[in-house]
Amino acid sequence: MLSKILYIMFLIILLLASVALTKFLMKKVKLNRWVIACAAPFVLIIPSFLFENMSATVWNILSVIFAVMCIMFFEITRTKLERNEIKGIVNYSDTDYKKKK
Repeated sequence: MLSKILYIMFLIILLLASVALTKFLMKKVKLNRWVIACAAPFVLIIPSFLFENMSATVWNILSVIFAVMCIMFFEITRTKLERNEIKGIVNYSDTDYKKKK
């Protein structure tokens, strides 16, 4: 039971740390979300081709890096949608759904 609670806490901390890292990096550098999205799977693919036997610790570290990169992609997309830098599916500022009620 304790291991499940620790695992859930680790995932929540990983999510919050990834969001904070993304916000920090977006202030410093302009991040291209598609480069991050395309590079993320290669963090797992390339080492698995290069090394036949990897320890579980290395594999877990690579999985955390992969997860951080995926969260960064979605966080960058969310902030660009909020700033109207890219077009989303629904832009609530353009619709008059409140008037119809």
